Amino acid sequence: MKKTAILAIAAATMLTTSIGFAAPLTDYSAGKTSIDLLWRNSDNELKTSDGTDSLDKKSNLDFGITTGLGNNFAIQYNDYNAKSKDTSLPDGYGGTYQEHGSLKTQELNVLYKIDKNISAYTGVVRVKGNVNSDGNGFSSNTKNKMQFGLVGSTKIADKTTAYAVVGVASDYTNWKIGVSQEIAPNLEFTVDYRRLQAKKLTFDVAGTPLNADVTVKGLGFGVGYKF
Repeated sequence: MKKTAILAIAAATMLTTSIGFAAPLTDYSAGKTSIDLLWRNSDNELKTSDGTDSLDKKSNLDFGITTGLGNNFAIQYNDYNAKSKDTSLPDGYGGTYQEHGSLKTQELNVLYKIDKNISAYTGVVRVKGNVNSDGNGFSSNTKNKMQFGLVGSTKIADKTTAYAVVGVASDYTNWKIGVSQEIAPNLEFTVDYRRLQAKKLTFDVAGTPLNADVTVKGLGFGVGYKF
C-alpha cells in the first residue's frame, strides 16, 4: 500500500485543496490521541476588485487534536488563526497606510481509515476574515462549509514519516505536505508547508459589502505528541 500513499502525497502537492498537523495519527483504536502544535510563518494576501494587498509575515499557532473512536474511525478538531503584521501599503496618492489582517479557521472532522497509509475525512470548517486599515477594523461574514478530503502518510526511514493532506469545500481549499521525525518516544518534530485559500468572503466596509479572496501560506515547525 506504500505506492498508494505516495500517490496521495503527490496529489496533495498538485491540488489546492484540510486537516492535520504533525504526522497524522494512524492508529484509530479507541482512546488513541495525537496533540499537535506548529508555529507557522504565513504570508497573507487579500485580493479584491481593487487589486491585491500582500501583508507581512507573522508567526501564528496551528493547533490540532485527533482521537481514535475504534472500528477505523477517529474525530478531529483543528484551529488556526493566521494573522499578519502591520504592513505599509501605497494609498495611490503618494502616501502610505497601515494594514493588517487575519483568516481564522476551525474544523471538526470525522476520519475513516481506508488502509494503513490512507484515510478519508468529512467535516465542517468555519471560516472568518478580519482586516484593519489605519485603525479601522472590518470583519467578513462567517462561513460554515462541509469539506471532504484525504490524508496520506508513509515511512521514509525508521523514525521518519512523510505525509500530505488534501481537502476541498465550496470556495475553500487547503493542502499541506510535511515530514515528521521521532525525537523521543511518542514525540515528533515536524516541518511542513501549508496553503489555504478562502474565496468570496464578504466584508462590511462602512455599510458597503466588499468581496475578497484571502490566501495564507507558509512553513510550519512544531511538535506532535501521541499517547
